[in-house]
Amino acid sequence: MMETQALHLLKAEGKEQRTGYISVASGKGGVGKTLITINMGRIISKNSGKVLIVDGDLGLSNVHIMLGITPPKNLYHYFVGEVPLEEVVVPIEENLAFISSGSGVKELVNLPASQLRNLIYRLQEYAETNYQWVLFDTPPGIHSDTTALVSSSHFPIIITTPEPTAIADAYGLIKVLNQEEKVKEFYLIVNKVQNQEEGLRVFESIRIVCEKFTSAEVKYLGSIKYNPKMIRSIVNQNPFEEGFTKELTNALLRLPLNIKPQATSFWERLISKLRRGS
Repeated sequence: MMETQALHLLKAEGKEQRTGYISVASGKGGVGKTLITINMGRIISKNSGKVLIVDGDLGLSNVHIMLGITPPKNLYHYFVGEVPLEEVVVPIEENLAFISSGSGVKELVNLPASQLRNLIYRLQEYAETNYQWVLFDTPPGIHSDTTALVSSSHFPIIITTPEPTAIADAYGLIKVLNQEEKVKEFYLIVNKVQNQEEGLRVFESIRIVCEKFTSAEVKYLGSIKYNPKMIRSIVNQNPFEEGFTKELTNALLRLPLNIKPQATSFWERLISKLRRGS
């Protein structure tokens, strides 16, 4: 049974509630990032209002594959003017929806900066009119799209596993974001652990090296045990499993979701970074 403790929304005292942005990133693929993003969206949608998941891997989307859904339209169809953005949004369940960027759509992989900005402005307008939370499932590694999305979010969440290469790549991603994008605060989830002690050891190894070589502050949300049942669930395109949901819920309860958003909006920061790189 999913825990029912409330996840508080980002609110400004006496002001209209603002949309919060969470990015889920990893240094390498295969660590469970997309699975965690989908489950995170579901948990938040059951506690804290409407959630939109956006597959940030433009042209190489896989959120829909894990959900077992074939969207009739994706961001490419919106981009070429075939449909309005509303028709690209696919409902998963009550208060939870996602936008697919399509698979194998090369036109979206290398969008010119001006067209990407127009797309972002429209996403901003739609998201902030309809959703309390937007979650970005970002491309693995230090891709420019990943660093822009993560550094623009209220809550940058890094996923790793105990595998040495995953730990090294998670540190590498944090280091790049800290030194090049000036991100100071990160939140870590360690997936596929044998026990809680292993998760803590992984966190400590990353925290120590970050403290020594960067100005990043890494906060530990928790770990999720390796669960063979999840493999069968993923194969069956059902990414939800009770034990996984419970552990991830416990991790999310450690996020300070009742803080006020930064003065500069997610979209303003993202546009600024994209403009700088163009």
